[in-house]
Amino acid sequence: MDLDPIPHATTDDPHAVYRVLREDHPVHYVRDRDLWILSRHDDVLAAIKDPATFSSASGVVPSGFKPEQPTLIALDPPDHTNMRKAVMRAFTPRRMDAMSDRVRGFATELFDALEARATAGEAVDAFDGFTDPLPIYVMAELLGVDAAERPMFKRCGDAIVYSSGADPETLFAAQRELTDYLQTVFEARKRAPQDDLISLLLTPSEEGRALADDELLGLCFLLLVAGTETTTSALGNAMLLLERHLDARRRLVDDPKLIPGAAEEVLRFDSPVQGLSRVTTRDVTIRDRTVPKGSRVHLLYAAANRDPRVFADPDTFDITRTPNNHLSFGFGIHFCLGASLARLELRIGIETLLARAPDYSLDLDGLHRLPSDTNRGFARLPTVLFPGR
Repeated sequence: MDLDPIPHATTDDPHAVYRVLREDHPVHYVRDRDLWILSRHDDVLAAIKDPATFSSASGVVPSGFKPEQPTLIALDPPDHTNMRKAVMRAFTPRRMDAMSDRVRGFATELFDALEARATAGEAVDAFDGFTDPLPIYVMAELLGVDAAERPMFKRCGDAIVYSSGADPETLFAAQRELTDYLQTVFEARKRAPQDDLISLLLTPSEEGRALADDELLGLCFLLLVAGTETTTSALGNAMLLLERHLDARRRLVDDPKLIPGAAEEVLRFDSPVQGLSRVTTRDVTIRDRTVPKGSRVHLLYAAANRDPRVFADPDTFDITRTPNNHLSFGFGIHFCLGASLARLELRIGIETLLARAPDYSLDLDGLHRLPSDTNRGFARLPTVLFPGR
C-alpha cells in the first residue's frame, strides 16, 4: 500500500490509507516528497500548539509554495501576533452575525436560478450553480470588491489551491493577477472609504492599527483563496454525505435545529482541508522517531479527525456527535480567522438545500474531484434537484 497520503485525497475513500498511517505509522517519512506525516490527533495538536518548533514561515503546503505577500497563515510570532491583532477587529462576532442575512440572500438567489434551470429541463450542476459561487459571493461582499470580478477570483483560486503538479510560474501568475487587482481597490478605498473590510483595515482605530498595503494584500489573498475554496469543498462534501446517509438527511429535513451539529460532523468526517504543513526549527523526537531540523512536516487533519482515541466510533457519520473536537479549522494561534463565517455559510447552505430540494439526488458516476495537495473538494456535482417531477 502506498502510504503517501497526498494523492489519496482525491480518491473516494482516503481513510483506508489514513487509518494505516495513524495506527501503524503515526510518524511516517515519504522519501519521494521529503515529507514527514503526522496522523494521530494528539501529535497533530501538539505540533499546532508549538509554533516555535513547527514553523509556518516557510509555507504551509507540502510543495513549499508561499505567497509573495505576508499572510497570516504563513507567519510566525511575533509578526503573526502583531498582524492577527490588527485584523481581528474585522472579524468580530457582531460583524460576522451581520452577514447572516446576506449569506441567506445569496443562497436563495443562487437556488432560484438552479430551480429555474431544473424546471426548464436543463442539466444542473450544484457545484457551478451553488456550492462554488456562494462563498465567492459572500467574500466579495465582505471585502467590498466588485462582484463582476468573481470569475477572476475563482480562476486564480483554482490555480493556487488545485495546483498538484503545476509549475511555480503558473502559481505566481495567478497570485500576481489577484494582487494587482486588489492593489487598485486599495487605492480607490484610500480616496473614498466604504463600509467594507478593506476600508476598515486601511484605517487606524482604537481597536487596531491600519494594515500596510502588503499586509492587506496578503490577508485578502488568503480570504479570497482559502476563505472560498475550503467552504466550497465543505458544501460539496456535505451534499455527498447526505446523499449517502439518507436517514441523517431525513432527520435534518424534519428538524433543522440539528443542522449546526451536522455541519460540524461534515467538517470532521470529510475534512475540506485534509492537512497543512510546517517546517521544524530544531530536531524533534516524536514517538521515538527523530524529525531533523529543517524538515517539512504534514499535519494530516483528516486522519486526526477520525482518531478512535478521541472520537467514539469515528467512521460513523453522526450528526448529533458531541463533543466534536475536530481540527478542521486548526487550533491555537493559527485557528482559522474566518471559521465563524465558514460555519455560517455551511449551515445556511445546508438549510437552503434541504428546504428547497429535500429529495435531491447526485449523479454519483458524474462526480469529479479536483487534485490538491491540501483540499478535498469537487469540480462537478451533477444533481437532480427534484426526482420524480
